[in-house]
Amino acid sequence: MDILLPPHELDKLSNVDPEIGEALEFFPQSQLNGLPPEERIMRMRQGFNAMPLPDPVPAVQQSELSYTTRDGTNLRMLLFKPAAAKEPLPLLVWYHGGGFCLGRPEMNTELYQEMVQHQQCVVVAPEYRLAPEHKFPTPVEDSWDALQHIASHAKDYGADPKLGFILSGESAGSVISGVLSLQARDTGLRPPLTGCFLCVGSYFDFENIPEIYKQHYRSRTDQKCLSSPMLSKESKAAFDACHAPDTRSPWLRAALNANGHKGLPRTYMQACGMDINRDDSFCYRHLLEENGIETKMDVYPGGPHSFWFMFSDTDLGHKWKKDTQRGLKWLFQR
Repeated sequence: MDILLPPHELDKLSNVDPEIGEALEFFPQSQLNGLPPEERIMRMRQGFNAMPLPDPVPAVQQSELSYTTRDGTNLRMLLFKPAAAKEPLPLLVWYHGGGFCLGRPEMNTELYQEMVQHQQCVVVAPEYRLAPEHKFPTPVEDSWDALQHIASHAKDYGADPKLGFILSGESAGSVISGVLSLQARDTGLRPPLTGCFLCVGSYFDFENIPEIYKQHYRSRTDQKCLSSPMLSKESKAAFDACHAPDTRSPWLRAALNANGHKGLPRTYMQACGMDINRDDSFCYRHLLEENGIETKMDVYPGGPHSFWFMFSDTDLGHKWKKDTQRGLKWLFQR
């Protein structure tokens, strides 16, 4: 698939996957539209936090750690690693999604367990503070503080970043990872990152798209994307109202980094076809490739934003799981 698709090919991607579309017929209409942003977020947060967690896996050791932010706040980190590990292993850091307003590290426990077993790596998943209680740029600043702590304490976790040091996340966590991959380069983080996994994030200031990308940046005005069940126009507006980000800041949009985009590690990306963030991935991948960065991307036609949370048992959901492990294997250069 070409890095920059023509407009008509992009528009086809937002036609809902038939299997997911059939399942959506049984989904009730959202009762949250019209609520004030903070009330909507609090109700969504309750639902996220009530999601059942998978049982522990004997082959995976799980524990809870902590790190301290620049203002002296102690936050949690989850650690997952092979229970039988006797030697240091590669390291993967994962930031959860949720529009900077929802979510917690636990929400991806099943994914962490699969990563540990398939990749034989150590996974660390940090907590970061959420809006509206903690607005921009606190979530990304917390995440940078966490990454520095992890890099300097990797041996304590049974990891050796020289064997592989992958920065990753989905949705808001991918926004964070894109920004921090540049911050790591600009500040000379040691050990250096060896790879980045950017999953369904946003990377551009959508009100100031570079001319080269304008005809390819269509998902934010596509009505099928705007009404997507996982990230709709209404939920996105509530996230933004509570997070209050500066959309022109390189601490929110990786494409805006003033030092350019050379010297980044190889990057694996994922994009959902029925997602307002879709075209950020196509355009940012092009930007990276233009700067000599090796990339790989998987696209899920007709998949709503982060569809695997709700539709994991569909053919597209199974494909996402397989692609994710293949993408990580590529990042670890195995």
